Amino acid sequence: MNRPGVYEVEMVKNTFRDLIYDPAFGGGVPGDRPVKAFIPGGVSAPWFGPDQLDLPLGQDEVGGQGSMLRSGSVVVLDDTTCLVRAAWRITKFFSRESCGQCTPCREGSGWIERAMYRLEHGGGRVEDLELLLDLCDNIAPGLTWPPQQTTICVLGPSIPSSVHAAIEMFKGEFLAHVDKQGCPFD
Repeated sequence: MNRPGVYEVEMVKNTFRDLIYDPAFGGGVPGDRPVKAFIPGGVSAPWFGPDQLDLPLGQDEVGGQGSMLRSGSVVVLDDTTCLVRAAWRITKFFSRESCGQCTPCREGSGWIERAMYRLEHGGGRVEDLELLLDLCDNIAPGLTWPPQQTTICVLGPSIPSSVHAAIEMFKGEFLAHVDKQGCPFD
């Protein structure tokens, strides 16, 4: 956003579009770039596409669309963003944050991070997409929101959100990484 910051907005009466574009809040996207995706409630939340910009900022409204507001952090990704890289970096964060106590989080986060790294850095294969979805499903069975609790804390089941959303919404970008043997956005 042109004016990243902390804003107090009235719930339900304002939309994501208001938060991102209103001059009193985010003031739009730098360079007037189009929104490619946005993360409505911190990096553990499933992503939304630009078709959901007019969704009211409300727990029930966002929850009804399969995501959450919780942390209050909204991340806007414009059309210059490599969504494979964004999902990989989020996964890398979760992998580092794992305490290592629970197997799904400890092992799953590392496997997902390595597969995402491969895709981003030129070693990706088409079958990595199914591998990633399978790994995500093993950490959070059913890949539903909210995720099933498979670990002591919520970190583990939060890991699949970004990878699953990115593959579902932008499979073409993942395949472009395979075809071009690395990131086509560099």
